[in-house]
Amino acid sequence: MRDTSFRNLRLGVFVALGLVLLVGALYLIGAKQNLFGSTFRLHAEFHNVNGLMSGNNVRFAGIDVGTVSSVTIINDTTVRVDMLISNDVQPFIRKNARVAVGTDGLMGNKLINIYPGLSNAALAENGDLLQAKDQAGTDEMLRTLSVTNENVKEISAQIKLMVARLNQPNSLWNILMDTSLAETLKGTLVKIKISSDNTALITGDLQHIANSIRMGKGSIGALITDTSMSNGLKQSIVNIRMMSDTMASVTGDLRTILAEVKNGNGAVGTLLMDTSFAHKLNLAMENLQNGTKGFNDNMEGLKQSIFLRKYFRKKTP
Repeated sequence: MRDTSFRNLRLGVFVALGLVLLVGALYLIGAKQNLFGSTFRLHAEFHNVNGLMSGNNVRFAGIDVGTVSSVTIINDTTVRVDMLISNDVQPFIRKNARVAVGTDGLMGNKLINIYPGLSNAALAENGDLLQAKDQAGTDEMLRTLSVTNENVKEISAQIKLMVARLNQPNSLWNILMDTSLAETLKGTLVKIKISSDNTALITGDLQHIANSIRMGKGSIGALITDTSMSNGLKQSIVNIRMMSDTMASVTGDLRTILAEVKNGNGAVGTLLMDTSFAHKLNLAMENLQNGTKGFNDNMEGLKQSIFLRKYFRKKTP
């Protein structure tokens, strides 16, 4: 009898504990699903919910404020998400708030994030449709990461090739590390410095010469600054101009004379351009030459004459 009572008592205790656990589990589930609290409904429409399901959490400012009550396909481009939100946060959610599908951690469950809107908008009411903001899902991020990995791989290969080229004997790196090149470069810099110093000295000398010229020293300075020499130079220029004008006049006269001669005007023109006069002159010269020859022949005949031979002998030295 005592054993039976003990077994019944133990059974009653287990049943009571089971009921307590069941009630506690139901309460926790109901609290999580906002079954026992005051709630209001909000809606949002997405192009892609990335695996969001009923029962997933809804967060506002990083705090769980509700759950997803349903996910419904409206058409081939729109998915409607209904949310149950606690009335405690209704004074903080405005009509211009935006919602987006997120992830609880890196690889956790999907959830809805509500981002606060501008403070000048009205408060959200039961049944309002909030503006959705599409965000990159895990698959898209993984695809982007895959592309990034390929780019990093290619960059690594290029860097490896660059390092291999730098390690070659005739590479730029080895040239830069060559101590003899450093000495040569150092000597070149010294020569450049010497050339720079010489240039500075030459510049100083040129400055001194320029100052001397400006002060009228030396022949060049006197030529530039002496007013009397300047006046003489101006007079010389005037004389040269007058001489040039005179030469131009003389040239014009010569051109006129040459034109007259070319046209056969005047004695010189007739002499040079008249062919008949030239022919007559040639005949006169031939007659003169013939007369001279005849005279010479006559003189020779007279020399041989018996009457004048003695006379010519006396004249001959």
